[in-house]
Amino acid sequence: MQALSSYSHEKHPQVARALASLQNPAEGLIADTFVTPKGFFARFVWPDLPLAMSTKLGGLIGALHKRHPELNLKPVEKSSPEWDAVFHGWREDLESAAAIEKAFRTYFPNRVLWVESEKDGRGRIAAKCRIEGLGDATPPSPETPPALRAAWRPPLGEISLNLFWKDSSALPPPNLSESDQRALQSSLGMIFEWAERRIRSVLNALHDRLVRLYGDRFRGLYVFGSYARPDAGIELPEDSDLDVALVLSDFENAYDEIKRIGEATYDLSLEHGLVVSVVPVREADYREGLTNFARVISSYAVPVR
Repeated sequence: MQALSSYSHEKHPQVARALASLQNPAEGLIADTFVTPKGFFARFVWPDLPLAMSTKLGGLIGALHKRHPELNLKPVEKSSPEWDAVFHGWREDLESAAAIEKAFRTYFPNRVLWVESEKDGRGRIAAKCRIEGLGDATPPSPETPPALRAAWRPPLGEISLNLFWKDSSALPPPNLSESDQRALQSSLGMIFEWAERRIRSVLNALHDRLVRLYGDRFRGLYVFGSYARPDAGIELPEDSDLDVALVLSDFENAYDEIKRIGEATYDLSLEHGLVVSVVPVREADYREGLTNFARVISSYAVPVR
């Protein structure tokens, strides 16, 4: 969940102290200050799930505003220029939070403490999940230098996730037990499969249709355009085509192939509410970079399989 309040720069020391006292990383509550060209802001981020915890932490943030009127914290509306200056297009996302929670609860029953998830305008997802007892909680031995013993803290059991349609990643805590490692791998497999499902299902269906259509002439299918970019997300924006290059062993007329492909992909576009745009490319052009388009495709396009 997210919230944002503005305040005057004269109040910055008092606001910073108040937020530091409110912040609670163990429960996923982040309260910090941001300075932008649009002013000074108090930023609040806390778990989306479970709902009881989310409601409790949201109540603490509301209480802070009421308890300290001298700070003059003024809530900022979502999607306002001030909001975007701090969150840069990232929004709370209950759908992805629920999918992540379901996966971890499947393999870590009764151990999932909270999930916080955000999605940007391109569908990229950044999330955190805390699992009780995940990681090595063994305190330092007496032989450990005093400075290291004093600095030791039990692990939070927090996993960071970055989810994309073509490449997802996770950062778990170190020193997992063997059983937790297996459970984590199974959970992440479930989450990664969910993350790629929408676009991957379109691409898989397209791949299979074109293989049936062209048989031995089919040489590969490659995504280019906006969905081959490093920042491409999970969902397809309504105004973005799914651009795909179809590499064929050879063909005589590109127009004839585009017409043939369109007949095979028309219903896919209708079914998924997007424009699937397929461009035929000769294998020799693709392999040897004989045209500017082929050189661009071979440089950065993402293979479907």
